[in-house]
Amino acid sequence: MRVMHVAADLGTYGAERFVVLLLEHLSSEPDLELAALTLAAARPGDAPPAVARFAAGRSGRYDLAFLGRLAGAMRAWSPDLVHTHTHAGKYWGRLAAILAGVPAIVHTEHNSEFGAPAPFRPLNRLLLRRTDAVIAVSAAQRDRLIADERIAPDRIVVIPNGIPVAPPDPAARARARTQLAAAPGEQLVVSVGRLSAVKNQGLAIEALALLPAAVRLVLIGEGRDRAALAQSARERGVAGRVALFGYRADAAALVAGADVALLTSRNEAMPLAAIEAMLAGTPVVSTPWRGAAEMLGAGERSVVSADFSAAATANAIRAVLDDPDAAAVRAARAETYARAEYDIVVTARRHAALYREVIARKRSAKPAITAPRS
Repeated sequence: MRVMHVAADLGTYGAERFVVLLLEHLSSEPDLELAALTLAAARPGDAPPAVARFAAGRSGRYDLAFLGRLAGAMRAWSPDLVHTHTHAGKYWGRLAAILAGVPAIVHTEHNSEFGAPAPFRPLNRLLLRRTDAVIAVSAAQRDRLIADERIAPDRIVVIPNGIPVAPPDPAARARARTQLAAAPGEQLVVSVGRLSAVKNQGLAIEALALLPAAVRLVLIGEGRDRAALAQSARERGVAGRVALFGYRADAAALVAGADVALLTSRNEAMPLAAIEAMLAGTPVVSTPWRGAAEMLGAGERSVVSADFSAAATANAIRAVLDDPDAAAVRAARAETYARAEYDIVVTARRHAALYREVIARKRSAKPAITAPRS
């Protein structure tokens, strides 16, 4: 069975990173032949070696010919199923798949704010009619898709995101604290994510200003808000307690050295940074974005702030730092839960099973159209 994944890009953050991980682990399924198609130009090594790589090479918002190149790449490779991701895949990927005559379409809704803009609503309704299955990453997101996009419940499949799960490493915390330059007795709050408005790291700096001087904030990630965040730290008198580490490929390892893994996002679907923190056994504190309580197990496996204010965020951090024993119990529960629910091996198997189910259903209904192409 040939399956082509479509996204804007293959990158190092969020949904794009998840697509790369998923492709890597789907490659072990013997009956799947895989391809990745992006709107952006391909970069060397941005997809696993076993995955065929295509790119539409969109040069800008006025490059309308890219849609033809998307459909052309699909016709050339002839997939049995196209699996679309991100905003680009949701609209242009699914439209190109229809134009290319691809037999089956699956879409993953990675975003937490997914309502179609007014100009796209008629197109979205058309595309939904031609989409065989929609993957939601959580039950909360599934319920919103049913309510907001009026998708029939039997066409939505919940498959949580996943990441590679390694055996526990007792030395990980000490090693990470050395790399984070943690002083003896210093309490570290670490936030991992691109520096952008939706990730809301400014709130972390505001909360830090309300916490004792022994607490230091480490921001791991790069983005357009870097200069503004540095300025905010200076204005609040905490510049010496804020470290901007930039992008780090070892972010998942570094979070093991934190006393708190902090998410300050305004919106999320299923952040990989939270899964990494849970697997590291690091206590998680989060803002109350929609779905946070479900994913993070608020109260049982994490602390979720009462609201998005600096005071509430500081109070949630303080609850962890002031009671490390209770925090350790929550973190242990979170690690156990994450190992069972968020292993990319399990996630990939669930995706492969869905592909087989969709194709079997399509071939049963239209055998002449959906005969095996691989």
